[in-house]
Amino acid sequence: MIFKQLLPIIWRIFDLICYLAALITINWAMFSLNQTAGAVTLAISFAITGLVSELIANNTPKGGD
Repeated sequence: MIFKQLLPIIWRIFDLICYLAALITINWAMFSLNQTAGAVTLAISFAITGLVSELIANNTPKGGD
């Protein structure tokens, strides 16, 4: 029973770590090419992260009435 509750939490943390590692790798690679490409990729990364966080916030059930 504890594994059914613990595994989703571990899986979310693992997903977050993989997402951050992918963003860091992509941004680092683009900054290695040139500074303009890195800046554009960084802006796109921030935009995607903001969009995903808004989508997650809108899908969570809210308490109250």
